[in-house]
Amino acid sequence: MIKAKRSFHFLWSGQTFGNLGDILYIICLITLVYKETGSVLHMALIPFAKTMSLLVSGFIAPIFIEKYRRYTLLTITLTLKTILLLLLCLLASYGIDTQITYILLYILIIIISMLEGIGNPARRSMIPDLVKEEELVKANSFISITNQTSMLLSWPLGSILLVVWGEQNMLWLTFGLFLISSTLTAQIQIGEVDNNEQQNDSKWNTIKEGWHLIFQSKKLTTLTLMDVLENFGHGVWIAAILYVYVDTAIGKGEEWWGYINAAFFAGMMVAGIVVYRFSKKMEPHLGLVIMTSTLCLLGLNLWFGLTSSAWAALLVSFIFGFPQMARDVSQNTLIQQTYRDKQLAKVYASHGTLVYGTFGIATLVLGWFAEEYGIRATYMLVSAMFLLSYIIAFTNRKVLHTNRQSDAFHQAN
Repeated sequence: MIKAKRSFHFLWSGQTFGNLGDILYIICLITLVYKETGSVLHMALIPFAKTMSLLVSGFIAPIFIEKYRRYTLLTITLTLKTILLLLLCLLASYGIDTQITYILLYILIIIISMLEGIGNPARRSMIPDLVKEEELVKANSFISITNQTSMLLSWPLGSILLVVWGEQNMLWLTFGLFLISSTLTAQIQIGEVDNNEQQNDSKWNTIKEGWHLIFQSKKLTTLTLMDVLENFGHGVWIAAILYVYVDTAIGKGEEWWGYINAAFFAGMMVAGIVVYRFSKKMEPHLGLVIMTSTLCLLGLNLWFGLTSSAWAALLVSFIFGFPQMARDVSQNTLIQQTYRDKQLAKVYASHGTLVYGTFGIATLVLGWFAEEYGIRATYMLVSAMFLLSYIIAFTNRKVLHTNRQSDAFHQAN
């Protein structure tokens, strides 16, 4: 267990450095492209290319998960990301003022993002192998804390570093972060058994397996339906819609846009600490935590959408992180209790495709809806999504409360 505990520390610390590198290099590239081209469209294409690449890579990830051990897949993808970021640094030093260099820049962004999407399910599926089952909630909340902390720190840190060091020096820093992430991850020791029974299956059957595993478990089917609705609802928290909300709903300037965003991430970070503290008490009641959290999120979206007080909006933005964090940690734990090893990695790959796809559609649909019917009506629509999600949870409450012995874990073994 000592080796497993050490390996878990290598897993989360490697992920933390990788997360910092991922956000900082995107901030850097957005600034670099805007300075070189002066085009807002070209600047916006960077996060769009990253999101679409993650969507596609989640779809094809099961093929690589089936072929390689999870540790091997994770270390290979991280090493390749580090090498490609080195090429990106060299390209930025050369300059992206020609059409060829500009195209090369986007090719590198797409490949780096696809490697991230292939490696992430392998990393997430390792957690149950590196901690005791009774510590899963605590482990998931701890990883969530580090993720939210890195996200909270990355944006202001990135802005400061851009001013102090400039884009090219900052890119070299992100290369160093990726190098540290790869080195730490390579120290993980995990016992894996190769399963070659499905090696002769077609690639399409391998891709479908993650979806099949989700829908053969009533618990995961319920969580998936809830995720579709709630991830769609999370589209109202993107920067563009919040910007309109600040201007039209609470009548404040751009600075409040920043305050509300900062409050949201700060709330998620503090919530992670609270969930970590009470993880033992949460563990026997994960289904109830998910149902209660969904009901709280419904109420908070209603409050946020109807209020005209900037301070109330700031408070809601901070509080929002508590039920959201509790729900995410509980859901992760339930998924990890249902499947293991490569099956769990494939479930995460399919789930990631669903998350990115739903959120991508939501940003377009909710943007159109806000323009046509107003920002308050948009939050009412989202609240209806959360209400429907709660109804699904309540209808299937017995399924959410079942333990792993009565669920698909034994079906899969």
